[in-house]
Amino acid sequence: MDAEPRFIPRSGPMFSRSSPAKAQMATDLAIPILADGGWSALTLRNVAAAANVTPQAIAAWFPSVAAMRAAVAAVYGDRWIRERGNLARARTFSASSGGAGLTVPDVALALLPQSWLEEVFDGIWSTIVEAGRWDDAIGSSVTAIRSRERDLTRGLLEASRRDELESLEREVELVLTFVHGFRRV
Repeated sequence: MDAEPRFIPRSGPMFSRSSPAKAQMATDLAIPILADGGWSALTLRNVAAAANVTPQAIAAWFPSVAAMRAAVAAVYGDRWIRERGNLARARTFSASSGGAGLTVPDVALALLPQSWLEEVFDGIWSTIVEAGRWDDAIGSSVTAIRSRERDLTRGLLEASRRDELESLEREVELVLTFVHGFRRV
């Protein structure tokens, strides 16, 4: 009995030059490079070495180093704000469920790093924020994540303020000013 030859696809998302799966893999590998060496270490050659491919392969997935850096900023920012939100909600859960309501300091402390690892994550985010000052594509990602951070802060404060919504925006601004300033120290 002859074995039927197996069909092996030669096209599709995993074989495409602009494969989202490969670009995501390269982005995932680039984040630790950024954490270890900053923006100067985030090169096609270094990401290629981490992926065990040629720099040309990485260049096929990203049109430029700038595009790769923008992708890293967007992916990391999304992960960072999601994790920061999960931690802040967990830290404020018991205080908000007690009925006393969350204060501005409660929310600010919930948003600040409380472990060495969280400080590392915030440090990487600060590196991205700084790069967003001189790179418009990265700055666009930073702006989007900062908007989500504002929404997160507003949500944490709103949960305990049913009657006092007129002072909410001022309190959101106060919390974020404190948190952003503290992260820079």
